[in-house]
Amino acid sequence: MRDIKGIINTESPDIHWSFLPIRGETILDLGCGINNQEHLPTPVYWVQNGAKMVYGIDPSPQSYEWFKTNFVVQNFINIMDYVDRIEKFELYIGSIKPSVIKIDVEGTEILLNALRPEYLESVKHVGIEYHNLSCLLSCERLLKENGFELEYYKFEHLPIDYQGVLHGYKK
Repeated sequence: MRDIKGIINTESPDIHWSFLPIRGETILDLGCGINNQEHLPTPVYWVQNGAKMVYGIDPSPQSYEWFKTNFVVQNFINIMDYVDRIEKFELYIGSIKPSVIKIDVEGTEILLNALRPEYLESVKHVGIEYHNLSCLLSCERLLKENGFELEYYKFEHLPIDYQGVLHGYKK
């Protein structure tokens, strides 16, 4: 049984990702949503709330141009790329060695099941928005096998097994 820690009813990062520590952390934001014109984009939120450094991966050139036009953000590096293979997860996690990872890559998070344990050594917190039960199960297995405790956040009108946010953290 999954104990639900909280309800998510908005895409606003201060609520949607509120459980992730920010201050002084190096954050890898996979699916950084720099095109979110309704809410503050997550990289801006991370930096404004004390992140040491933020690396945002997002595939859209149009999003990047909109972001560049509307924001000047220190301590943020944007990389236009699809995270669509395990090699990309390995590349970014392995080279950046973040302490916090936020993942919202629309189903591709299932590829994490092939991630080798050494890639998670620097990571203290992982927030994963999963998009189906298979993704949830594979992410749960990966995190548990690598010493993470788990918390679950449910979207207001969706079953927890369908879509939600998984928070893995090391004590």
